[in-house]
Amino acid sequence: MCGHEPDSVEFSSLGGWISTKASGMKKNVYGNIEDILINFTIVTPVGTFKYLENNSERVSQGPDLKYTVLGHEGNYGIITEAVMKIKAAPEMTTYGSIVFPDFQSGQRFMRRVGREKIWPASIRLVDNM
Repeated sequence: MCGHEPDSVEFSSLGGWISTKASGMKKNVYGNIEDILINFTIVTPVGTFKYLENNSERVSQGPDLKYTVLGHEGNYGIITEAVMKIKAAPEMTTYGSIVFPDFQSGQRFMRRVGREKIWPASIRLVDNM
């Protein structure tokens, strides 16, 4: 599984995720689209370009095509192919909820989760009011 699940997952495509630099609810564990994108092909009005990751985190000559295409919103062309990192599906998934007496208690809890680096795949603080 790639684990990338933006809120629009059922209405969107992999090319759309790349061209909008999408983030997913489970980014804490699986990463944002830029973290899991390895290679891609983009078809533009002036030609087809292939990005091949070269095991290097750094580009020392000119702009990095990966970060030019990420978030281009379709202005440069259409993503036609992509290779993504995948991870083994978890053996078990646990869901839970906590009800706080007030929103401020929930905020304190979220800060503590962040400070102590207890990062579940997905966590939200919601005020139903």
